[in-house]
Amino acid sequence: MKIKFTLLSLFLLLLIGCSTPSKKLQTTFDESKNEGMIVGTICIENKTYTGYTFAYTDLVPSIVDYGNINGQFTYKNSPGDFKEKGKTYYLFSIVKAAGKYKFSKIKIYDNTRQEQSTWDVPLEMNFEIEKGKTTYFGQLTVNTQEKKYSVENKLDRDKTWFQQKAPQIQL
Repeated sequence: MKIKFTLLSLFLLLLIGCSTPSKKLQTTFDESKNEGMIVGTICIENKTYTGYTFAYTDLVPSIVDYGNINGQFTYKNSPGDFKEKGKTYYLFSIVKAAGKYKFSKIKIYDNTRQEQSTWDVPLEMNFEIEKGKTTYFGQLTVNTQEKKYSVENKLDRDKTWFQQKAPQIQL
């Protein structure tokens, strides 16, 4: 009886663990509200901190970008959506009204149990959301220790990943 229960539990765990969509992904938008979607992947190199929050703002001239933050998403001690060549990748989607936006900063949180700290890494990565469309942003690679970031086009690879985690999103 224990063996049957163990095998059934293992099967269910594998079934659920391999097919669940990423928790961070919005998969639909409302075109009647002028919405669209942008999707992509994030790779955090040298991931050594507790949490990473990616904030984005309207692309409107202002003295301080932080005042017009439109949204954000956070990755905390997560195994990520995919691993490739020893790196962890996270899928993301942003659903907003059509317009121009930018990633403005990464808020980093570190909890070493003895000490907690937070700090920001400024970003300047523009993107546009088009009404009724899903647009591919690319792969945002971030090295928080060196405060470097870059964007690469990994559309062919990311199409496969999105198909596995969120087939509702068509690239």
